[in-house]
Amino acid sequence: MSRHKLFPATILGCVVSFLCWLSTPSHANDSASLTGTLGLNVVPNARMDPVGTIRATYSHFGPYDHGSVGAQIADNLYLGFRQTADDEQDTHLFPGMDLKFRLFNEKRFRPEISFGMQSVLGHKRMAGEYLALSKRYENFDFTFGAGWGRMGTRQTIANPMLFKNFSSSHRSLDGESPNSPKDWFSGRAGLFAGLQYDVPAVRGLSLKTDWSSDDWSAERHAYSEFDAPPPWSVGLAYRPYDWIDAGFAMSGLNHMMLRVSFSPNLKDWGPRAAETPAFVEMISGRPDEAPLQHRSNEETSEQLGLRHVDFSNLRADADLEISPTLPTALQIGQGARHLSNISGKNPEQLSFSLMRYGLRGPNLTLNRRDLEQASLTHQGSAEEIWHNTLIDDQIERAMPPALKRAKEKFKQSFGFKVDWVSDLSLAEDDAGILYRTALVPSLTKRIGKHFITEHAVRFNLADNLQQLSQYRGVSLYPVRSDISVFTQNGILVDRQYLAGFATLAKDVHVSASIGYLEEMYAGITGEILYRPFDKPWAIGLELNQSMKRDPYAIWGLASNGDHILSGFVNGYYEVPNTGATFKASGGRYLAGDIGGSLALDNEFDNGVKAGAFIVATNRSDFDLYGGKTNLYAGMTISMPLGSLPLVPNGSRMIAHTKPLGRDTAQRLDNPVSLYEVTEPISYRSITRHWSALTPQP
Repeated sequence: MSRHKLFPATILGCVVSFLCWLSTPSHANDSASLTGTLGLNVVPNARMDPVGTIRATYSHFGPYDHGSVGAQIADNLYLGFRQTADDEQDTHLFPGMDLKFRLFNEKRFRPEISFGMQSVLGHKRMAGEYLALSKRYENFDFTFGAGWGRMGTRQTIANPMLFKNFSSSHRSLDGESPNSPKDWFSGRAGLFAGLQYDVPAVRGLSLKTDWSSDDWSAERHAYSEFDAPPPWSVGLAYRPYDWIDAGFAMSGLNHMMLRVSFSPNLKDWGPRAAETPAFVEMISGRPDEAPLQHRSNEETSEQLGLRHVDFSNLRADADLEISPTLPTALQIGQGARHLSNISGKNPEQLSFSLMRYGLRGPNLTLNRRDLEQASLTHQGSAEEIWHNTLIDDQIERAMPPALKRAKEKFKQSFGFKVDWVSDLSLAEDDAGILYRTALVPSLTKRIGKHFITEHAVRFNLADNLQQLSQYRGVSLYPVRSDISVFTQNGILVDRQYLAGFATLAKDVHVSASIGYLEEMYAGITGEILYRPFDKPWAIGLELNQSMKRDPYAIWGLASNGDHILSGFVNGYYEVPNTGATFKASGGRYLAGDIGGSLALDNEFDNGVKAGAFIVATNRSDFDLYGGKTNLYAGMTISMPLGSLPLVPNGSRMIAHTKPLGRDTAQRLDNPVSLYEVTEPISYRSITRHWSALTPQP
């Protein structure tokens, strides 16, 4: 490589090294790059969006149109799905999944450092990996980096990776086989650099210039007389509001880049999972006797989820059934104030056994006087109450005879919700962008203490899945490749099952379900979970005997005769002081393939959930062009709607971004996950929103 090719990157690299010794400035106008991740014009930088940001981007440069949807799942992880279309060949598509992971935050003497993977799963034409360093000084943000694959074809150097399997200088940059792990970080590396200047006189306006490490090798080989853009570009980015930014850049005199990006933050979502209940005020002055026999008190106890209420001279006891639609601490506070109001004069402790569908959580014992001071005189806080709260082992208590009528009402409880469910795929080589959307109302009924039934109907509203049958062959043993046939049913029984739950021992829970478990499968499932209350981890085992439903039958109620035994070992880890959970699974999937998965789910304070997963198995799905992949990945965003007028509590808007119509790496959409069912009675759920214990009316 000649020295003059390295000159621009070398100069900017020296500048970045110098700026590492300077102070870190305040916020800059970060905006998207060409493919949707934060960056300059056509090269990425090391920056990350605020956690909870979802980003939808459209851009055009060279012969390509790019459309992407992504989310900042956690502080250090961005995941996006992109579809790239070739203007020269309208039918040629280059889908991919992109990710960026921050290794180090920027500090006074250190740049921000991130590595990213473009088309980590997807077509080789757009695939590339990179390591980016970014450092700010006042209104300047400098970036320097190294790239592989597509990003390693200009200003190249020998591969700096030390691992032997990355030492090969050859890497295929095109072809119909998808990018795979053996391609990652292989071949030669290229250097890129860039600069962003935030114009102080105009809010949201930035000047961007960069030097790319992409020489358009694949396009030069694919098209005769291809006019490749030069490596440099100069442009403007404008961010008038936090949720939108647009960019324009020139690369030489003949190549123009246009981009627009929308980036709202999920943390700003207003609706909640349920309407805020009426505040239970604590009565000033203790009554001489416990007025439990009053009908109004029994009804209030039922509404607050209190069961098996009992009193002694020392303590007032009750089981507290926790709802997943409200913060656990808020429900504990409501129950504690009501229990104090009806406890009489003597009890100094308020004790609750937390429950969910008959599963037992811990016993929490609150100091009554602490609660009175915080609620009546405002001389205490939720933190002080927590400091004096006792956490005991689970203790089974007999039901007082006086509450037999309450038990009968408990059997008749119902829950109704309506979910808006959408599926979107940007990962199709043959069908472009696929989508479908449905309305799913469901009715859940409690049967006694340990059982529930759910009845859900799916109203398929709109889709374009007929494209699947136009391009793909028919599978003899479809797992989900016949999704278009299921979607053709305007109305379908989505779920209709009976589920039971029990706590076998301290922190050991089991469940079983039988019936129509999801849109495509009926069967029977069983699960056992060990979730220590005072630990951030859990481990479980699930087994499923599934029978494929016949989409041609009325409402999909009949079986087509196919059945499969699947099962998984699941491990969970809660990231401290956050709503994020890592999940690792390994086992047998619905096509009989063996493999494992990694997933990250994050729940924000307003109840919005965002998650991503990746699965690898020993079998492959084939595409139209003869390529095959063992990997499957997706992303889910779930937003609560229950606090909106006329919308039932617990209703949600759910969006899945994942490949559609695949048969491998598929697992049953189990209607009851023990980890999710036990989350409202977990240590994390109690402590995350403990301040809600004593809100002001």
